[in-house]
Amino acid sequence: MNRLIIIGNGFDLAHGLKTSFSDFIADYFCTVMRDVAKGKDYTDQLVQIKVNSRDFWEFNNPLENPINRSMIFEVIERVRKSPRYEFKFISPLLERVYSKCSDLLWVDIEIEYFNILLDSRKKEKGVNQHGLVKSLNSQLEFLKQKLIEYLNRQQLEFGGARDRDSILECFCSDIRFYEIVTVKLEKSKKPDNLYFLNFNYTNTFQAYAEECHKKIPSDWNYIHGELSNTNGKPIFGFGDELDKRYLEFEDEQNNELFKHIKSFEYLQTKNFYLLTRFIEANDFQVHIYGHSCGLSDRTMLNQIFEHVNCKSIKIFYYKASESENDFTDKTYEISRHFKDKTMLRKKLISFVLSEPMPQPGNINQ
Repeated sequence: MNRLIIIGNGFDLAHGLKTSFSDFIADYFCTVMRDVAKGKDYTDQLVQIKVNSRDFWEFNNPLENPINRSMIFEVIERVRKSPRYEFKFISPLLERVYSKCSDLLWVDIEIEYFNILLDSRKKEKGVNQHGLVKSLNSQLEFLKQKLIEYLNRQQLEFGGARDRDSILECFCSDIRFYEIVTVKLEKSKKPDNLYFLNFNYTNTFQAYAEECHKKIPSDWNYIHGELSNTNGKPIFGFGDELDKRYLEFEDEQNNELFKHIKSFEYLQTKNFYLLTRFIEANDFQVHIYGHSCGLSDRTMLNQIFEHVNCKSIKIFYYKASESENDFTDKTYEISRHFKDKTMLRKKLISFVLSEPMPQPGNINQ
């Protein structure tokens, strides 16, 4: 039996990389405010800030060290309320998520993008709708480019894990006979092969995969592309073709609606084909490390989880404290990828047999 290892953003966070959406947006606004702090107007595809009083800057101190992003949202709120500035969201996507960005996951941003696409269909028809969607896609592309620049800096700052052994032990652990109920295993045994399915654009996991390969045949897949484009350009968009509202797009004469739908971007590389070949080849167990399992990846996760060769799903949950973890929330999310709930209960390993994901940290921290 093989093992499919799903890697999500929580894996990078466990290694000390600041890759949350709020970290990225805070960094973006610091860049914006560096120009405004000099008395300059600022405009890009997301926001516009006009400086009405160029001889006065009241927010200098919080921006003396732009790398310290802890106060940037307070600064932005003061700018929005001050008569000395005119602040305008150009992007409806950024405007919609701004007020709650500290609580949002990347999957939430992709879902909000889809919701705005839906809104455009209700508000406008014909040429006007085409223009709205094209503008939204351009803004999302701009946001993605800013994200790539930010993640490149984060990846360069990563010095390696302080504790690699704990994660390696999880990756290479036995498939235990009591974790599988859909087929009978006589005893626990090592996986025949490991397959790392990386949803991040970063390469944090790869050193582990290469180390695992010395013990167990291992391969990996940057399913959403990566920063260097070697394994495909980064894919950022919506991936739930099971949503009934998505099916309505197919009746529209507007190809712009599909520009950031993940399934069409998957066709640009061989990554999805290679994943399909792996899951079709043999029985496998799924391990989940730091992936939210949100709806924006439902098309792919449904294909994996409900596949006849998928025999069990094990969550390595985030343990915030002795009394707080995200195991139950993860099960809610995973359940949405199953049409057959009986199959869900057979495959999903219970909390008492699950483990918290180790937090290896960053050697530079």
